[in-house]
Amino acid sequence: MAEVRLENVVKLYGKKKAIRGVSFTCHEGEFFSILGPTGAGKTTILKMIAGIEKVTSGKIFFNGREVNDLPPQERNVSMAFETYNLYPHLTVYENIAFPLRAPRWGLKLSPQEERKRVQEIADFLGLGGLLDRLPQHLSGGQKQRVSLARALVRRAEVYLLDEPIAHLDARLKFSTQTLLKELAKKYSSTIIYVTHDFREALALSDRMVVLRKGLVEQEGTPEEIYYYPQTDFVGRLVGDPPMNLLDGEVFTTGDRAFFRVNDALQLEIDRELFEKAQAVADQINGKLIARLGIRPEHIRLSAERTSDRAFQLPIYAIIHENESSIVTFNIKNVFLYVRTEGFCKFQESDRVWLEFDPQRIFFFKKGVKLTGKGGSEE
Repeated sequence: MAEVRLENVVKLYGKKKAIRGVSFTCHEGEFFSILGPTGAGKTTILKMIAGIEKVTSGKIFFNGREVNDLPPQERNVSMAFETYNLYPHLTVYENIAFPLRAPRWGLKLSPQEERKRVQEIADFLGLGGLLDRLPQHLSGGQKQRVSLARALVRRAEVYLLDEPIAHLDARLKFSTQTLLKELAKKYSSTIIYVTHDFREALALSDRMVVLRKGLVEQEGTPEEIYYYPQTDFVGRLVGDPPMNLLDGEVFTTGDRAFFRVNDALQLEIDRELFEKAQAVADQINGKLIARLGIRPEHIRLSAERTSDRAFQLPIYAIIHENESSIVTFNIKNVFLYVRTEGFCKFQESDRVWLEFDPQRIFFFKKGVKLTGKGGSEE
């Protein structure tokens, strides 16, 4: 096992900065995820850790030892890509066993030891009955699990997994997540896991980092990332429906403070929240304009007004899910989403009272561009 530390790492492709000064630490024996949208630089970081890509500047350390100049074969890492990269002329068994036979690792296992190692990881990933098949006789999900087994069969200091279950169906994805978590616990492995799916990152990670355009937006535990996002980008990326973002005026009247979205919504906020809003607000036409964020599950709906901080809006749409409903409101062409516990009993067009949990309101510096109907873009 190894601790992996990146220190102000930069990667240039010509004049283009793909990675722009990334620093984070994956502790020994930790399941650490790198989350971000397409083009954020996730795979580039993984390849630099593996030694496949050269670092332009900055440093990468394994257990405190700089590895910038070490070739991949001297880093003792094992990597699985989103693409399968299986050898078509080799059986499933031979594909999985391939790293165990590579001269550069000098394992020199006996046939019995090799068989035991391959069988163990194959059974673990549900491949035990497929070892004699060729890749062309496998489904896409089976191929992906073979690729994953090949990466995990050798005891490496660090496992680098790049979207390793992206092509699995929902049922297999869930079961493989469970297996990965079990594997990490069983072997106390250091795993760096790349994904664009926030659900995978939240489910699997001990800690994680959120990447955007080659920069770190936030590093922390899944709980910190979800419940305490530091930027509006993190709030929007992690969650379904995503965090609600509303731009509006913050102002005071006497000793009371408010957040207002034109004439559609006015919400009283406490003094501490007002000060947080003031710190990130923009001065526009003599007004303080701030961006409020709140998750859909932190808004309460009721038929009657329950407090002075409640406000009333008509329901735009309702979508029922397994054990909850998503209720949508249209505020000046921006959607506001509310997740209810259990099925919503209201109907579309009903005017209902909404109350924001004051402990779950955030104010952000504007980072993502809001589009119509509540969307956002880079």
